[in-house]
Amino acid sequence: MPTSRPQTASRHAEPFVRQFSIFLPNRVGRLAELLGVLAEADVAVAGISVVDSSDWAVIRMVFSEPGKARVVLTAGGIAFTECEVLAAVLTDDQAMSRLCKALVAAELNVQFVYPLMVRRDDCPVIALHVDDALLARKVLITHGFTLLDHEDE
Repeated sequence: MPTSRPQTASRHAEPFVRQFSIFLPNRVGRLAELLGVLAEADVAVAGISVVDSSDWAVIRMVFSEPGKARVVLTAGGIAFTECEVLAAVLTDDQAMSRLCKALVAAELNVQFVYPLMVRRDDCPVIALHVDDALLARKVLITHGFTLLDHEDE
C-alpha cells in the first residue's frame, strides 16, 4: 500500500527551514554590524527574532540560502547554532488558532514562534519550533497547512 509523503509547496519531502541562533554581546550597534556583514555577502534575511538579556542577545535568523549564511558566519568568527524549524503559511485570520489546536491535540509543545518576512500567495508565514518537528510536520500537513522550505521562499 503506497504511503503519501508530506510535501512542501514545491513538493519537497522535508519541509523544514534552517534557523541560525546567533550569539552577540548585547551592545549598541552589534545587530547593525551583523546585518552589514550579511548584506555585504549578499545573504538575504528571510526572518529575524531578537531575544536579549543584560549581557547577550540571541538573534534567531532564517536565510533564503542557509549554506551561504553558514559560510559567512563561520568566516566572520560569529558564534551560532543551527536547528530545523517549520515555516507554516497562515491562510486566514483563524489559521494560528487552528495550528495551535492541532499541535495541542498531538501533545506537542511550541517552544517559540515568530513571523518571517516572506509571504506565500500573499499570506503570512511563521517560523515555528516545537519539541518534535517530525510529528508536528505530519500533524500540520494532515490538518491542511502548507509548510515551506528555504527553496520555497
